[in-house]
Amino acid sequence: MPMATAAKGLAVSRSTLKLRCRELGIPVWPYRKLSSLEKLIDRVVELSHPGFQFVVSNIRREIEAIKMDPSLKIKDEIEHLRQAMYDLKYKKRRNLRVAD
Repeated sequence: MPMATAAKGLAVSRSTLKLRCRELGIPVWPYRKLSSLEKLIDRVVELSHPGFQFVVSNIRREIEAIKMDPSLKIKDEIEHLRQAMYDLKYKKRRNLRVAD
């Protein structure tokens, strides 16, 4: 969940939540990173390319690892896949715009 929602649920300010997170060793709030990986899973499943279950299981393992340690960087192969999916989405949007 977004940091603002979490802070509101805990009845503290965002600044207080950030401060406590830093004290616990969580340098950044992982919501956007996790959200991005969940969207990546949706895009991979949508394409249903052969072997997509293996890719999805790798992404899910990455999500679990990030939940355990939010400061982890996303693995290079998943980062490359995320960039490739973004490029596909961008090209599709651009082609739709040109066709109009």
